[in-house]
Amino acid sequence: MGNSTNDSKQIQSIARAVSILEHLALNGNEDSLSNISRTIGLSKSTTYSIIATLEQLGLVQQDQVSARYSLGMKLFEWGQVVHSSMDLRKIAVPPLQDLVAKYGETAHLGVLSQGEVVYIDKVDSQHSIRIASQIGGRNPAHCTGVGKMLMAELPAIEIDKILAEKGLTKFTEKTVTDPAVLKQHLCKIREQGYAIDDEEIESGLTCVAAPIRNHCKEVVAAISLSGPTHRMNAENLDQIIADVVSTADLISAHLGYKR
Repeated sequence: MGNSTNDSKQIQSIARAVSILEHLALNGNEDSLSNISRTIGLSKSTTYSIIATLEQLGLVQQDQVSARYSLGMKLFEWGQVVHSSMDLRKIAVPPLQDLVAKYGETAHLGVLSQGEVVYIDKVDSQHSIRIASQIGGRNPAHCTGVGKMLMAELPAIEIDKILAEKGLTKFTEKTVTDPAVLKQHLCKIREQGYAIDDEEIESGLTCVAAPIRNHCKEVVAAISLSGPTHRMNAENLDQIIADVVSTADLISAHLGYKR
C-alpha cells in the first residue's frame, strides 16, 4: 500500500506544476519567477524548484536575456500529436461510416499507446448485437486486428519491448502466446498490408484491420471492421479485406500519403 501522506504531497506537487503551466498559457506565455510565484500563491523558492523540474522535462523554458519563463517545446510537440489525432478523426469517420453502411459491422480507428491499442473513434454496427468497445478504451496489441497491424510496422526492438512489458496473455484458444509465432504473423501482416484477428481476443469475433499512413509514409493509426465470425466468414472475408484496405488507403490519401 502507498503512503497516503506521500501520495497527497505528490498530488499537490502535480497540481502546483499544472497551475504554473496554466498561468503561462493564460497570461501571454511569458512571465518572471516573482510574478508567477505571487500569482499562484507560492514562495519563490518553491516556485523555482517546480519550474526547474519542468524545465528539465522540456515543459518550460527560460529566456537567457530576460530570464522570463515560457512554455516549452515539449508541450508544443504533445499538442501537435493531439491536433493530428483530431484531424485524423475528422478525416477518417466519413469513410468508416461508409464501410459500416455497407457491411453493418463495427468500425474502429485506433493507435498504439504504451504498447496497447487505444480506440480514438468508433462507428457502431447497425445490428442489435454490437461490439463491446468504447472510444478511449484500451486493448492488448498482440490479439487485436488494429494492434497486430500497428505492431507489424514497428522496428524489431520496439516489438520486443512491448512483448517484454505486456506479455502475451491468452484470451481464447486461438490467442497467439508464443513470441516467435507472433513475430512470424507480424512479418506476414507487414508483407500483405492487413491483419486479421481470428477470434484471438474473443471467441466468435473476427476483425480485419489495415494501416493509415501520413504524407511521410509513416503508419500513424489503423482502422478495423469487426463482427461476429458467422457474418465475417469465408464467403465474404476477401471482399471485406479489400474494402478495409481501400478505406484505409483513402484516409491515408487525405493525409497526403502517396504510394
